[in-house]
Amino acid sequence: MTDACHYHSSSEAAWQCAPCQRDYCADCIPGAAANYPKGHPDCPLCHKPLAYVGASNSARPFWQMGLFFFRYALQPGPLTVVALAAGAGLLIGGLGLLSIFVLVAAVALVTRYNLLVIERLAHGQLPAPGFGDALDGNSAPLFAKVIGMTLIAGFAGYQAARLGTGAVQIYSIALSLLAPAAMIVLALENSLRAAINPLKLLHFTVIIGWPYWLLWLATSAVSAAPELLLAAVAKQLPQWALLPAIAATTSYFSIVTSAMMGYICLSRQQRLGISAERDDDAHFLDERAFDCALALAQSHILLRESDFNGARRTLVDTLRRYPDDPVLNERYYRLLLVTQDKKALRELGPHLLEKFIRMNRAHKAAELYLATDPPPVIDKSFLRHQLAEALYRQQKYRPAALLLNNLHKDDKDYRQLDAAYLLLAQVYLDGFNREDMAKKLLAFIKQHFPDSELKQQVQTLQRVLAGTSIAST
Repeated sequence: MTDACHYHSSSEAAWQCAPCQRDYCADCIPGAAANYPKGHPDCPLCHKPLAYVGASNSARPFWQMGLFFFRYALQPGPLTVVALAAGAGLLIGGLGLLSIFVLVAAVALVTRYNLLVIERLAHGQLPAPGFGDALDGNSAPLFAKVIGMTLIAGFAGYQAARLGTGAVQIYSIALSLLAPAAMIVLALENSLRAAINPLKLLHFTVIIGWPYWLLWLATSAVSAAPELLLAAVAKQLPQWALLPAIAATTSYFSIVTSAMMGYICLSRQQRLGISAERDDDAHFLDERAFDCALALAQSHILLRESDFNGARRTLVDTLRRYPDDPVLNERYYRLLLVTQDKKALRELGPHLLEKFIRMNRAHKAAELYLATDPPPVIDKSFLRHQLAEALYRQQKYRPAALLLNNLHKDDKDYRQLDAAYLLLAQVYLDGFNREDMAKKLLAFIKQHFPDSELKQQVQTLQRVLAGTSIAST
């Protein structure tokens, strides 16, 4: 079952802190490893390195991935391997003694690619490796280890045969059950000793749990597919096509079973102690974006942990570097609201609201102003005017009127007083149906601002009021 983030219940966990027993999502731990000074993110609480668990945590259960495994083997890398295997099968018939070398080389390459598939999927890399990734010089050593495993298994079987038929049957069953575990251990540890250690293989199956037996059933069924398929079509194929068909189908289904083995490890990464790999290129952020995202994430976590002072320090430190970031400013204002810091709201509230106005976020300033109880005292006429306009657009007529009332007495030199009182007239008319107050305000504008650029709008509103009065009589 997918683990959820401790601080965002609707998000999957991507990071884990064992000491704190906390799971974090990508929003809690933003950016890539390169964004962090140590090359990896630390826990926001205990400051110890985090373990990446995103790949395994987001992995669907093994039994739901049937089509994925068959599509996996149809990617360019696997298809190249299948094509080369088929080509090798075609060449074998006409090369004489050289065909032995071609056969060994082809089997070694397919074996190396299958082990690479297991390794990559176990570490969380869902795209299939390219064919070139298998040309790393490890094909011969790994193939030799596989041969060594086969010889050791044969020798153990020979020894079991000396004990009787019952021992052979028991050994055959055990060999069949532990074969997938042996291939997985070889792929992950690159060690023949580990791959033939029965205690290690049994321990591996215990860690995987019951899905391992499902894996065994699935790989057994898929491994039998080439024989069944060829038996059905062999009579329809020309003689020269039999070996290529056998090579192609065998290599294809071997990649399918390898994908199954790798994916079962992916789903149990944490239990197996496999370090997940992350595509950091897609997560890297530039300095400003990372600093802001980190401050927002850490302040959210500290708030949830009731460390209000720590959250505030985090935001203030980042705001000193990026004072005009709207999201940081909003988070800081909301922090003051949550902590009910009335002194800070009284002293800093107007300054923060003005920031939003100047950042063309008047709607956000109005929202935060309404959320503040009691509302902060606004001294600046420009701010009162802009807030009132935003509140009017949101149909919050009463607070808009309170901001604009008696503005001419508080600041008679305000340059946009005509616009402010035209707005107030609209507030009284639309919000309170007070035609009398609207008319008084329009008359005030005409008297004190005869050359106002808003003269036409004032006259239009007066005509509307005159038409309303006639209609009512």
